[in-house]
Amino acid sequence: MGTSAVDIQQEILSCIEQNGNVNSLDIARKLNIAHQKIVGAIKSIESLGNVITVKQDTKKSLECTEEGRNVANDGSFEARLFNSLPPEGSPLAEIKANFPNANIALGAAMKYKWVRKDGEKVVRAIPTIEDQVQAHLQAILTGAVESVPEKLRADYKKRKLIKEIDLAYFEVSKGCEFTTKVTKQEAELTKEMIESGQWKGKNFKPFNFKSKGRLEQRSGHLHPLMQLRSEFRQIFLEMGFTEMPTNNFIESAFWNFDALFQPQKHPARDAQDTFYVADPAKTITVPEDYLERVKKTHTVGGYGSTGYQSDWSRDEANKNLLRTHTTAVSARMLYRLAQEGFKPVKYFSIDRVFRNETLDATHLAEFHQLEGVVADYNLSVKNLMGVIKAFFEKIGITKLRFKPAYNPYTEPSMEIFSFHEGLKKWVEVGNSGMFRPEMLRPMGIPENITVAAWGLSLERPAMIMYEINNIRELVGPRVKMELILENPVCTINKFRRPEPPNRGTVTAETLANRQEKVLDKLSALQSRVSHLASDMGVSLQSSLSSRAAFETGGTKPGQIFDIVIYADPRRPPYSLRVFANLLSSSSKVSVRVHCHSSVKEISEKLQQFWGGNSCGVERATCEICLTLVWRQNGDNPQALLPSLSVSPLSATLISGEHNIGRYLARLVESSSPSCNVYEHLSSPSSTAEIDQHIDECHSRLVLGTNKERSAYIKNLNETLSKRPFVVGSSATLVDTIILSTLLQLRLVDSSPAHIQEWLKKCLLLPLFQNFCL
Repeated sequence: MGTSAVDIQQEILSCIEQNGNVNSLDIARKLNIAHQKIVGAIKSIESLGNVITVKQDTKKSLECTEEGRNVANDGSFEARLFNSLPPEGSPLAEIKANFPNANIALGAAMKYKWVRKDGEKVVRAIPTIEDQVQAHLQAILTGAVESVPEKLRADYKKRKLIKEIDLAYFEVSKGCEFTTKVTKQEAELTKEMIESGQWKGKNFKPFNFKSKGRLEQRSGHLHPLMQLRSEFRQIFLEMGFTEMPTNNFIESAFWNFDALFQPQKHPARDAQDTFYVADPAKTITVPEDYLERVKKTHTVGGYGSTGYQSDWSRDEANKNLLRTHTTAVSARMLYRLAQEGFKPVKYFSIDRVFRNETLDATHLAEFHQLEGVVADYNLSVKNLMGVIKAFFEKIGITKLRFKPAYNPYTEPSMEIFSFHEGLKKWVEVGNSGMFRPEMLRPMGIPENITVAAWGLSLERPAMIMYEINNIRELVGPRVKMELILENPVCTINKFRRPEPPNRGTVTAETLANRQEKVLDKLSALQSRVSHLASDMGVSLQSSLSSRAAFETGGTKPGQIFDIVIYADPRRPPYSLRVFANLLSSSSKVSVRVHCHSSVKEISEKLQQFWGGNSCGVERATCEICLTLVWRQNGDNPQALLPSLSVSPLSATLISGEHNIGRYLARLVESSSPSCNVYEHLSSPSSTAEIDQHIDECHSRLVLGTNKERSAYIKNLNETLSKRPFVVGSSATLVDTIILSTLLQLRLVDSSPAHIQEWLKKCLLLPLFQNFCL
């Protein structure tokens, strides 16, 4: 019999054809094939459709332990002992010393009377034996557990040759499309099948959408330092910087030192501070004209400098080394910029540098440098400090100090320190300064250009942020895996800002004292303005009357009550026209319209928003001044809401037409007791119902989704089918607000019948005269 997958499937189908119902264990024993292979073949047949019906079940069974499998392969200990005895026998002491599991083997062999003692020797008692234990264990391995007597099974369990398990198996029977012919299904549609057309005659395996697939492997974790590097990079990109290429760790001494106006006898160039490369020891190419200008600047000076007045060696400049700073990259980029034609730039890079440092809690021989360069017209140290502070604020470090320092290639120069809470001391995190003319002018950078530059450490800010006291716990063999595995995905809160200074506990008494001082200053200012006006013979009409008016927020005779409304021209608050009419019936009202700079163009109708009221009372003689300012704040629903400010000195801001309507309705009712549109209604429940309808209009019609708007209009139509107005038998505040909202959203024409009738009824009322623009 073949052992391919198709052959096994064919045998299983033949068994089902002959016996009807079979189980996978019986098939495995009959075919002498591992049960797992039989299970795989059954699942393959099941995937063909309704060929077979499969039911899974479990039962108690036995399987061999590791020791049991060894016995099944090599024989029992007693059989091995019997077979190892020579005809003359073996000394008992020798058997116990050299034979594995000698006591077990001797005990079982004597129990079965296979061997006997002859003096000090053990000899065979019978000429041949049959190893029943091996035969039984082999039967268990093939699944024929029932062939082993139950008493012996218990004995084998005690000897730990077998153990009890829950065995899963399958009951298999014929399906409604049963057949004994198995056609191999194609699992893949290939290019060749498509080109030749063979796919038309192929039987493809269906997709198994129930398959769980492979278990997801545990993903890797970024080292905190690499994560910070990525986030620092993103911050500089957001600040408008361009990243410099840093792909060459090996640099020539010319670009690393000489191009930066660092003297060839500088201690940093010694082998005890720099790693020099043995092979290749020398660089091949350097721009010759630029090299000559650099050499001249070093030896005899130039550009306002006397240079170092010392010998300069080409061989020293040609030496290769592991770069000690990424400023060498900045030098290359600035030289290229000068050759291509200068334009203002902002460069940055983050990469490794190498120095022959002694390792300690804050120093490494290999570390990361964050390099930054800004080249522009008339930059100063103030600009440099501002950029550095802005960067550190974005990573949450606000305790910074700048200390004057010396660098061969910057003047002035500053070291940057940040306070480490763990070490309780200020730690240097970088160096900075303005590049010297002796470095820039040989490159060809114009004289009116200044370049601010800095080099920051990556490891030391990381120590501060992770509260690590020893840099070797961040990099190297001391790093704990927990630091990497538990490292948060986002380390930096870019929106974190320094905590505001502690101004102490603010009490009502403190605020009152502040107010008193402000009012004193305002009174003094008003007095000075009055004196100046008197000296100049000018008559003032001022809305800033008495101190008492500020304190009470009210108006006195001759004082103007200012109300300023800001609205988006895309959502005109039509209800304001109703309130202007109501207020003008009992008070002298002046109305005005202004246009904010955020609005580029406005229609004639919006300019004449107040209609007939705009030609009313002059401001000098009015009691209430309504000023509408058209202004655009954005496109989101909240930005489109109008707002109202009452007296700029009290700066009370009311947002939303629904709340503005409430405020103006109270104002109308207080100035005209006979006007009942909101809180002066006969029933308090009516006012509560108005509030409920107004809030629903705002949340579902103004701010709601299309679905919410449709549901609201449907409910409103049902309400208006039972009563002439939204609340009660006459128009109130809620009718004004809803009508204004429907006009703003252009929902009037598409509204259902009862709303249309209500609209016509409202617009015929004197209250709604000139309501629409």
